[in-house]
Amino acid sequence: MKLSSIGERAVINNLLSIIRKSFPISDVPLGDDAAAVKFGDQWLILKIDGSSANTSKYEFMDWYDFGWRIASSAVSDVVAKGGFPLGIVSSIGIPADYDDSIIYDIISGVTDFASTLNSYVLGGDVNESLNDVWLDIAVLGTARKFIPAVGLQAGDYLHVTGCLGLSAIPYILHFKKVDPTPWMDVLKSIWRSVPPLDFLKIASNVKASTDISDGLASISRVLSLSNVGLEIDEFPLCSKCVEFAEELNIDLSNFIKFLGEEFQIVFTFGDGLIDPRYPRLGRIVKGNGIVIKGEKVDFGWEYFRGYH
Repeated sequence: MKLSSIGERAVINNLLSIIRKSFPISDVPLGDDAAAVKFGDQWLILKIDGSSANTSKYEFMDWYDFGWRIASSAVSDVVAKGGFPLGIVSSIGIPADYDDSIIYDIISGVTDFASTLNSYVLGGDVNESLNDVWLDIAVLGTARKFIPAVGLQAGDYLHVTGCLGLSAIPYILHFKKVDPTPWMDVLKSIWRSVPPLDFLKIASNVKASTDISDGLASISRVLSLSNVGLEIDEFPLCSKCVEFAEELNIDLSNFIKFLGEEFQIVFTFGDGLIDPRYPRLGRIVKGNGIVIKGEKVDFGWEYFRGYH
């Protein structure tokens, strides 16, 4: 069966059924955002993430930002599980006829990103690829408490660590073939974002969490794990999204549909508790799926299928 016909999520579910026989007995469910093992009184959290330039590098994005973005993607999953990233290793593939400066720019982005977090780059691997550049990032983190993605219950409120929608801006610029020059400062701020480490200050009180790197598809996956739905009354769009929409005369719904690579964390304290310091995304309800202002929606990013 072609990958494009089944999508990334179906592939992952099939892979989980294969590796389940080798998965250790653990309090951490197979298929969470990151893997974890108990070590003394702490959790060791391990995550690997990556992408190719063909699927993740816009034509107006430089290689430094490509490296930073991939590293941020991997680290955000560790932070979402309550972990601080201790160190990063990378594996890069590049065709032999490409310029060597690409490698140095990518790893400079990874290194500067790690330094911003007071984390470390511990080494890596360089490989020859056939016709595309790819980068994988593995992260080791530690946590006092591992926060699972499961456990949502009707009545819980979902919070998010920041406003959403900025990641749709480069996609819209690319899709509509708009000159990105007036928006380069905004684009740089998106690509060089840092996972919300302040989340770790409240992690001990969080019941369940995930990052939102695949847009609403990330939330849908977590909802399905707990067999619940989500009602959203007002989506917490960033003010820059409204400004961008007005200037290009586009509908604000595009920012919800094309969410992805936000690297914000969606979480709940459970028991109906809220925290006014964080935007409230919505309320967990019985049923399934996501409803925004009374309309059921089902879209997000997925490898092999793209936005759907």
